[in-house]
Amino acid sequence: MATPPLITLSGPPAAGTTTCSELLSMAFGYEVVNGGDIFRDLAAERNLSVAEFTAVAESDPDIDRELDRRLEAAIDAHLTGEREPTGEGLVVESRLSGWHADGRATLSVWLDAPLEVRADRLEDRDETPAELRERERSDADRYREYYDIDIDDLSPYDLVINTGTLSADATFQAVKTAIDDVTGVEHTYREL
Repeated sequence: MATPPLITLSGPPAAGTTTCSELLSMAFGYEVVNGGDIFRDLAAERNLSVAEFTAVAESDPDIDRELDRRLEAAIDAHLTGEREPTGEGLVVESRLSGWHADGRATLSVWLDAPLEVRADRLEDRDETPAELRERERSDADRYREYYDIDIDDLSPYDLVINTGTLSADATFQAVKTAIDDVTGVEHTYREL
């Protein structure tokens, strides 16, 4: 039996990766492994808020390494069949999921949007454009230091989409079309 599709979704905060992964899950029955959820789980394991844990992560490389170890374990288990699939495919969503898949994904997607658009999307989270820019700088510095990864290097990604002017459904449709193309299967789904 063929391995179900592995899709990676990456991008900066508020680019639409979570929404797109949720739509793939709802439409196709794909399982989702979310790096943000793993990060929140790690914070809870240490009885810290996400903000406190983020501050600790800036000086403790073991946090990023544990998060990435869990993401890579999910990818490896899916590809080797070590774990029983719980969905029709697997979506791994994190800033570095395309890098973690290391060319083994069925499709690796990078979603992006201009900073101002993403800051507007984050209004409910009380994050200013300056704070968002600082968080991204901090993340980029850690990725470079810990893994020698330049987050601006999009070479691991098969598809790059600017979601700044697209609806969530239009973004989903673009990703769906790419999945259909690379798998050779036209996925059927309920209208969203």
